[in-house]
Amino acid sequence: MSADWPSLPAHLRTGRTRLDEEDAARRVLAGALRWIEAHLEWFAPRRWEEFLPRRPFRPGPLLELLGLVRVLDRSALLPRDAPVPSRALTLAEEAVRDADFARGLHRGDAFFPYHLNLTALLELLGRPHPALRAACEELLAADAGGHCRPYKPVLSRTELRYFIDRGGFTAPAALPGLGALYRESIAARSPDVLQLTGSETYALTHVLFYVTDFGHHRRLPDRSGAAAEVRETVRVLLGVHLARGGLDLLAELLLCDSALDDGWDDGWSDGQGDGCGHGHGSGPLRHAGWNALAAAQREDGAVPSPLHRPEVLAGLTGDKAAAYLFGTCYHTTLAAALAAAVRKPGTPATGSTQSIGGPLPRADPEEIRQWARKAAERAGTAPAAVRNAWAAHLDPLLALGVQAHDPGVLADVLRAAERLGRGDRPLVRSAAALLAAWEPGGRGARPEATRAWSV
Repeated sequence: MSADWPSLPAHLRTGRTRLDEEDAARRVLAGALRWIEAHLEWFAPRRWEEFLPRRPFRPGPLLELLGLVRVLDRSALLPRDAPVPSRALTLAEEAVRDADFARGLHRGDAFFPYHLNLTALLELLGRPHPALRAACEELLAADAGGHCRPYKPVLSRTELRYFIDRGGFTAPAALPGLGALYRESIAARSPDVLQLTGSETYALTHVLFYVTDFGHHRRLPDRSGAAAEVRETVRVLLGVHLARGGLDLLAELLLCDSALDDGWDDGWSDGQGDGCGHGHGSGPLRHAGWNALAAAQREDGAVPSPLHRPEVLAGLTGDKAAAYLFGTCYHTTLAAALAAAVRKPGTPATGSTQSIGGPLPRADPEEIRQWARKAAERAGTAPAAVRNAWAAHLDPLLALGVQAHDPGVLADVLRAAERLGRGDRPLVRSAAALLAAWEPGGRGARPEATRAWSV
């Protein structure tokens, strides 16, 4: 089996900041808003299309921007007459007045939910368009696009239900409420955090955005008491994408962490958890995540997406350079700003705990193996606080080893887990079973194979 480790992005090789969490989040938000204000013209569909491929839903970037404006408005972080909200609303009104928007809306096709959402956000932000709203109501009642049908993906139906509820539209009888849809979703179905793909992680984050109204309701519509499991999933994924330097998902997971924060944790726990892998707390990873965004942020305030290549930008000039920068940075910059706007102010700084066990290794096989060997060798003599800090890194590192299909890395991390007294945790046992099953000759069928890595 050959391992598959993606290349680390350039920003992961330029060092790390050591700011307090609140200072890092504040810096990210201020820089992002500064960059957005300077590049507002590029949110207009016609300006975008001068240099960038036409999008299936032409005002897509504007729709994302209005979502941010709505959260900033709700949080009283920016008045509506500030440059970003006022100009964003003007651009959005120009977009919906374009005949192309009305034609697209009346098609009632796959992009109908986004036409409805843009119409609703304009109204929520004080720019109503009654004719467009009436058309949305008629199309909903006629089941245009069949979006409410039970065979449609649950994420799509959750998204539409959220848009309908937020906009005050009449929901079709065939479309369940957010609570029922949540219980069908990936977030409520105990996802295997060791093997979640990027698209599945995006689905998870967006379900959590919608059911919490981007952190406005810091609770889940689930009476089963499984919120702790969801928070733990977010914590592990936060570590995975922090190690990979994937800033899009890192920002979205930081938003989810804030949205689920009901005061359950602000730092290290005792490291033992509840027997199901829970209880480490996201505080140190959250602190590191905000610092990672602040360190990766360009001087102009943009936060680069995984598609951004500094060497490509360096070869461009003028509007071509501006278009490339916008196209490869706008989404991540908006996501980072959203996460900072949703973040609960006054969250205690966790910088002092971050250094107890050292930073989480990057998603580099040699770096992870060195970390794992050090933890295994020193587990018997290290102070309890250090062992607990190392234990909090185990789950993200196990997920990285599994997803890279790297038996050597996985074996070393499993050995560290055993030496740290975490060998019986369910996630560790699952990773050990996968490692045994990967090996040739059917070793995975033997019960003792799950312990082979510890001898």
